Amino acid sequence: MFEFVSEHQFWAAVVIYWIFSAAVSSIIKASPWRARASRPDPCTVRSAGYLWLYRFLHSVAGNMTTAFAGKIPGLKTFLLVLMIPCLLAVSSCVARYTVHPGALDKTDSAAYDVLLIAQSTIDQARILYQAGQLPGPAAEALNRLIAAYNIARESWRIYRGAPSAIYLDQVTRNVSDLARSLRAFEKEAK
Repeated sequence: MFEFVSEHQFWAAVVIYWIFSAAVSSIIKASPWRARASRPDPCTVRSAGYLWLYRFLHSVAGNMTTAFAGKIPGLKTFLLVLMIPCLLAVSSCVARYTVHPGALDKTDSAAYDVLLIAQSTIDQARILYQAGQLPGPAAEALNRLIAAYNIARESWRIYRGAPSAIYLDQVTRNVSDLARSLRAFEKEAK
Protein backbone atom coordinates (compact mmCIF):
# COMPACT_ATOMS: atom_id res chain seq x y z
CA MET A 1 0.00 0.00 0.00
CA PHE A 2 2.77 2.47 0.94
CA GLU A 3 4.67 1.58 -2.22
CA PHE A 4 1.59 2.38 -4.32
CA VAL A 5 1.12 5.72 -2.55
CA SER A 6 4.79 6.66 -2.95
CA GLU A 7 4.65 5.92 -6.69
CA HIS A 8 1.46 7.97 -7.15
CA GLN A 9 2.06 10.89 -4.80
CA PHE A 10 0.01 13.47 -6.65
CA TRP A 11 -3.09 11.31 -6.94
CA ALA A 12 -2.73 10.22 -3.32
CA ALA A 13 -2.73 13.89 -2.28
CA VAL A 14 -5.81 14.56 -4.40
CA VAL A 15 -7.65 11.61 -2.85
CA ILE A 16 -6.62 12.61 0.68
CA TYR A 17 -7.83 16.18 0.07
CA TRP A 18 -11.10 14.87 -1.33
CA ILE A 19 -11.60 12.63 1.72
CA PHE A 20 -10.78 15.53 4.04
CA SER A 21 -13.22 17.78 2.21
CA ALA A 22 -15.93 15.11 2.42
CA ALA A 23 -15.29 14.71 6.16
CA VAL A 24 -15.61 18.46 6.74
CA SER A 25 -18.77 18.56 4.62
CA SER A 26 -20.29 15.75 6.63
CA ILE A 27 -19.64 17.70 9.84
CA ILE A 28 -21.41 20.68 8.30
CA LYS A 29 -24.40 18.58 7.28
CA ALA A 30 -24.56 16.86 10.65
CA SER A 31 -24.11 20.01 12.72
CA PRO A 32 -27.19 21.27 14.57
CA TRP A 33 -26.55 24.93 13.67
CA ARG A 34 -26.28 24.44 9.91
CA ALA A 35 -29.67 26.02 9.28
CA ARG A 36 -28.80 29.09 11.37
CA ALA A 37 -26.60 31.24 9.14
CA SER A 38 -26.66 34.24 11.48
CA ARG A 39 -25.42 32.28 14.48
CA PRO A 40 -22.24 30.21 14.00
CA ASP A 41 -21.99 28.87 17.56
CA PRO A 42 -24.44 26.12 18.47
CA CYS A 43 -26.71 26.63 21.42
CA THR A 44 -27.81 23.02 21.64
CA VAL A 45 -24.38 21.39 21.52
CA ARG A 46 -22.32 22.18 24.59
CA SER A 47 -19.33 19.96 23.83
CA ALA A 48 -16.21 22.11 23.67
CA GLY A 49 -14.30 19.35 21.86
CA TYR A 50 -16.89 19.09 19.10
CA LEU A 51 -17.05 22.86 18.73
CA TRP A 52 -13.24 23.11 18.57
CA LEU A 53 -13.05 20.26 16.00
CA TYR A 54 -15.75 21.92 13.90
CA ARG A 55 -14.01 25.31 13.90
CA PHE A 56 -10.57 23.79 13.31
CA LEU A 57 -11.65 21.69 10.34
CA HIS A 58 -13.56 24.59 8.82
CA SER A 59 -10.52 26.85 9.18
CA VAL A 60 -8.25 24.29 7.54
CA ALA A 61 -10.72 23.50 4.77
CA GLY A 62 -11.42 27.18 4.18
CA ASN A 63 -7.72 28.00 3.99
CA MET A 64 -7.10 25.14 1.58
CA THR A 65 -10.04 26.18 -0.56
CA THR A 66 -8.83 29.81 -0.54
CA ALA A 67 -5.33 28.72 -1.50
CA PHE A 68 -6.59 26.59 -4.38
CA ALA A 69 -9.30 29.01 -5.52
CA GLY A 70 -8.57 31.23 -8.51
CA LYS A 71 -9.41 34.93 -8.36
CA ILE A 72 -9.20 35.46 -12.12
CA PRO A 73 -12.33 34.41 -14.09
CA GLY A 74 -11.64 31.52 -16.45
CA LEU A 75 -8.25 30.79 -14.89
CA LYS A 76 -9.42 27.50 -13.35
CA THR A 77 -10.55 26.14 -16.70
CA PHE A 78 -7.36 27.27 -18.40
CA LEU A 79 -5.15 25.77 -15.68
CA LEU A 80 -7.13 22.54 -15.70
CA VAL A 81 -6.78 22.18 -19.46
CA LEU A 82 -3.09 23.04 -19.16
CA MET A 83 -2.37 20.74 -16.22
CA ILE A 84 -4.13 17.55 -17.37
CA PRO A 85 -1.53 16.59 -20.02
CA CYS A 86 1.31 17.54 -17.67
CA LEU A 87 -0.08 15.49 -14.80
CA LEU A 88 -0.71 12.48 -16.99
CA ALA A 89 2.82 12.66 -18.33
CA VAL A 90 4.44 13.18 -14.94
CA SER A 91 2.54 10.42 -13.18
CA SER A 92 3.85 7.91 -15.67
CA CYS A 93 7.46 9.06 -15.23
CA VAL A 94 7.84 7.69 -11.73
CA ALA A 95 10.94 5.57 -11.45
CA ARG A 96 9.87 1.98 -11.12
CA TYR A 97 12.27 -0.76 -10.24
CA THR A 98 11.36 -4.22 -11.42
CA VAL A 99 12.50 -6.94 -9.06
CA HIS A 100 14.23 -9.85 -10.79
CA PRO A 101 12.35 -13.16 -10.86
CA GLY A 102 13.60 -15.35 -8.05
CA ALA A 103 14.90 -12.44 -5.98
CA LEU A 104 14.15 -12.46 -2.28
CA ASP A 105 13.35 -8.75 -2.14
CA LYS A 106 14.31 -5.41 -3.71
CA THR A 107 17.62 -5.31 -1.87
CA ASP A 108 18.56 -8.74 -3.17
CA SER A 109 17.61 -7.74 -6.69
CA ALA A 110 19.48 -4.43 -6.52
CA ALA A 111 22.56 -6.15 -5.09
CA TYR A 112 22.44 -8.59 -7.99
CA ASP A 113 22.33 -5.66 -10.43
CA VAL A 114 25.35 -3.98 -8.82
CA LEU A 115 27.25 -7.28 -8.84
CA LEU A 116 26.49 -7.77 -12.55
CA ILE A 117 27.65 -4.26 -13.39
CA ALA A 118 30.83 -4.70 -11.35
CA GLN A 119 31.55 -8.08 -12.94
CA SER A 120 31.09 -6.65 -16.42
CA THR A 121 33.38 -3.70 -15.58
CA ILE A 122 36.02 -6.03 -14.15
CA ASP A 123 35.90 -8.25 -17.24
CA GLN A 124 36.32 -5.25 -19.56
CA ALA A 125 39.12 -3.82 -17.40
CA ARG A 126 41.01 -7.14 -17.47
CA ILE A 127 40.92 -7.10 -21.25
CA LEU A 128 42.28 -3.54 -21.26
CA TYR A 129 44.92 -4.47 -18.67
CA GLN A 130 46.11 -7.46 -20.71
CA ALA A 131 46.29 -5.25 -23.79
CA GLY A 132 48.36 -2.70 -21.82
CA GLN A 133 45.76 0.04 -22.26
CA LEU A 134 44.90 0.53 -18.58
CA PRO A 135 46.62 3.49 -16.87
CA GLY A 136 48.76 2.81 -13.75
CA PRO A 137 46.42 4.32 -11.09
CA ALA A 138 43.51 2.46 -12.68
CA ALA A 139 45.28 -0.87 -12.09
CA GLU A 140 45.37 -0.20 -8.35
CA ALA A 141 41.73 0.88 -8.43
CA LEU A 142 40.93 -2.32 -10.35
CA ASN A 143 42.54 -4.42 -7.59
CA ARG A 144 40.45 -2.60 -4.96
CA LEU A 145 37.35 -3.11 -7.13
CA ILE A 146 38.03 -6.84 -7.44
CA ALA A 147 38.52 -7.15 -3.66
CA ALA A 148 35.27 -5.24 -2.98
CA TYR A 149 33.47 -7.38 -5.58
CA ASN A 150 34.62 -10.63 -3.94
CA ILE A 151 33.52 -9.45 -0.49
CA ALA A 152 30.14 -8.20 -1.73
CA ARG A 153 29.48 -11.33 -3.77
CA GLU A 154 30.28 -13.61 -0.84
CA SER A 155 28.04 -11.67 1.56
CA TRP A 156 25.28 -11.66 -1.07
CA ARG A 157 25.57 -15.45 -1.45
CA ILE A 158 25.42 -15.89 2.35
CA TYR A 159 22.32 -13.67 2.49
CA ARG A 160 20.70 -15.63 -0.32
CA GLY A 161 21.36 -18.88 1.58
CA ALA A 162 19.97 -17.69 4.92
CA PRO A 163 18.11 -14.38 4.70
CA SER A 164 18.17 -12.46 7.97
CA ALA A 165 18.46 -8.86 9.14
CA ILE A 166 22.10 -9.31 10.11
CA TYR A 167 23.09 -10.60 6.69
CA LEU A 168 20.93 -7.95 5.01
CA ASP A 169 22.83 -5.17 6.78
CA GLN A 170 26.14 -6.77 5.79
CA VAL A 171 25.06 -7.12 2.14
CA THR A 172 23.87 -3.52 2.07
CA ARG A 173 27.18 -2.27 3.48
CA ASN A 174 29.30 -4.43 1.17
CA VAL A 175 27.32 -3.55 -1.95
CA SER A 176 27.59 0.15 -1.05
CA ASP A 177 31.36 -0.28 -0.72
CA LEU A 178 31.39 -2.07 -4.08
CA ALA A 179 29.47 0.78 -5.72
CA ARG A 180 31.97 3.30 -4.29
CA SER A 181 34.87 1.18 -5.57
CA LEU A 182 33.22 0.98 -8.96
CA ARG A 183 32.86 4.77 -9.16
CA ALA A 184 36.46 5.23 -8.03
CA PHE A 185 37.68 2.80 -10.71
CA GLU A 186 35.68 4.52 -13.43
CA LYS A 187 37.11 7.87 -12.33
CA GLU A 188 40.70 6.52 -12.48
CA ALA A 189 40.15 4.75 -15.80
CA LYS A 190 39.17 7.93 -17.63
